[in-house]
Amino acid sequence: MFVRQRSVVIVVIQVVLIALSAGFAWLLRFDFAFPQARLFLWALPLLVGMRLAAMARFNLFHGYWRYTGMSDALDVVKAVALGSLGFLIAERWIVGASSFPLSVYFIEAVLTAGALGGVRILSRAFMQRVQVHANGISGKSVVVIGAGCGAAMLLRELPRSGYTVLALVDDDPAKAGVRLHGVPVAGKVEDLCAVVRRYGPAELMIAIPSATREEMRRITERCQETGLRFRTIPGLADLIHGTVTVEQLREVNLEDLLGREPVEFNLQSVRRKIAGRVVMVTGAAGSIGSELCNQLLMYGPSKLVCVDQAETPLFHLQRAHSRPGVKAVYCVADVTDSGRMRDLIEEHDVRAIFHAAAYKHVSLMEENLQEAVKNNVFGLLSLIEVAGQSGCEDFLLISSDKAVHPTSFMGCTKRIGELIVASRPSGPMRCVSVRFGNVLGSQGSVIPLFQEQIRTHRQITVTDPNVTRYFMTIPEAVSLVLQAFAIGGKGDILVLDMGQPVRILDMAETLIRLSGIPRENVKIVFSGLRPGEKLFEELFYDFEGRAATDAQKVLRTRSRVTSWQALQAQLQALHAECATAAPERIRSKVKEIVPQYQWEPAEESRRKPVLAAKEPAMVPVGAALSSATD
Repeated sequence: MFVRQRSVVIVVIQVVLIALSAGFAWLLRFDFAFPQARLFLWALPLLVGMRLAAMARFNLFHGYWRYTGMSDALDVVKAVALGSLGFLIAERWIVGASSFPLSVYFIEAVLTAGALGGVRILSRAFMQRVQVHANGISGKSVVVIGAGCGAAMLLRELPRSGYTVLALVDDDPAKAGVRLHGVPVAGKVEDLCAVVRRYGPAELMIAIPSATREEMRRITERCQETGLRFRTIPGLADLIHGTVTVEQLREVNLEDLLGREPVEFNLQSVRRKIAGRVVMVTGAAGSIGSELCNQLLMYGPSKLVCVDQAETPLFHLQRAHSRPGVKAVYCVADVTDSGRMRDLIEEHDVRAIFHAAAYKHVSLMEENLQEAVKNNVFGLLSLIEVAGQSGCEDFLLISSDKAVHPTSFMGCTKRIGELIVASRPSGPMRCVSVRFGNVLGSQGSVIPLFQEQIRTHRQITVTDPNVTRYFMTIPEAVSLVLQAFAIGGKGDILVLDMGQPVRILDMAETLIRLSGIPRENVKIVFSGLRPGEKLFEELFYDFEGRAATDAQKVLRTRSRVTSWQALQAQLQALHAECATAAPERIRSKVKEIVPQYQWEPAEESRRKPVLAAKEPAMVPVGAALSSATD
């Protein structure tokens, strides 16, 4: 009932506006006299009828004037033009009232368009003002940095969420002193502190989607100086497609300020390697594995086999892919179970494997040596042998920069994996390794940990003030994997040029600044290096040759490696030592395989008696090694 009454009110208001516009047009035509009133009153119902019919054609009776935009203005113009045309035809050629002044047709159309558009604009302004006051503007006043396309779209969105924009700042001299949607450009970015003191906003919003990383660094430094919380809008494409709301404005994150531009790869060659083939991803539910699965699906595999031993994350991956056209299967399996993996590979006729299943946490693996060896070394060895015997054509191993001059046991297992891939006898299956840096935003990485510490404790724990790391984004990491898969040769190790390493302390300082919290309110605590950690990472051994590839910033390395027969013997010995559960003996045997392992046995440990050997609950590595020899 209320909706019907509201619609009637909307129609009555617009009829009154049309009648008043027609009457005022008549007065203007006759110098505010009203001759031929009978002619006017006779024509008015016909005019109103034509106007209402045209407005109904363009759906102008909905009454949601608070959301009036450019499309509504265009519809008003179209409706007025159509109504005027209909009135002209009916009045002069059907009714035959040739004495109706021609000028009134034009004047009335202009006045009617102005009245119908104006009432919508006034209604929108009034409702936004009411909404702002209802939401309480005292805590939602902002200064926007930028006065371009992104800022204009943001200004239209902000009032709907109860924000009041007090001023803009922009470095373009041509915009100085101008107004954008009624909001003044009060200065340049360098003047931000003065603008904040003048207007007193509660928050800052950065609306420059096209800003480079250097520009973003400069802008965020100015924002930090104000002591206010600040956020940035996502990319311009999101704005253009209208997918951004004020509540979706994200905090500035570290990926905006890597200190280098993300590397972009031309992945056209990947499609030829993936399309129409059955592809398996191990560790599919992890940070890298899940993104890898998402991107692989875009290249048209005939089937994607997603393998992970973590049931719940794999379930979430399956749900994320639950859309028509996704040709994927999700298998809960342990890669160290050679029988299970053989059954999966043969059942689905897998042609290519991306091996991302590995233990990666340095300090945790220092306390779980046997599991690190079982999964990262013998699990890999078993999977490679099963894959080769089952007719796979391509195998890619994800390694780590921690494999170079390793101080951690995890890094050693990664290096042994590289040696297995490089030393394994050539056969029909192509095996390639990819050496990663630290991946921003991956599960358990330093950035989410720092963000949680800032949010909950106002404190960040850094191991050492001089520790540095190489960083890459998840999209970069996955793109590197795909690029390596496309261009890598047998035994290659491919590495991304990640620029200069980043000091973790600098990263922590930057993250505090980006959080919008005053620096003095967040404490940085130095805890000391944990077992297995080192001050800096390296991407290459000194003895490794480096060669450019067809892909920009991707380098190929090959080095002299242990013969496969010698490596087999060393792996057999390592397998036997793992059965003793003696950490010193396990580490010592690993150091024989990786002489660059920066570990020395404790003197007292050398005299410690070795436990009696027992049958290891591990992969049957002997069978795998002997089959490879054959």
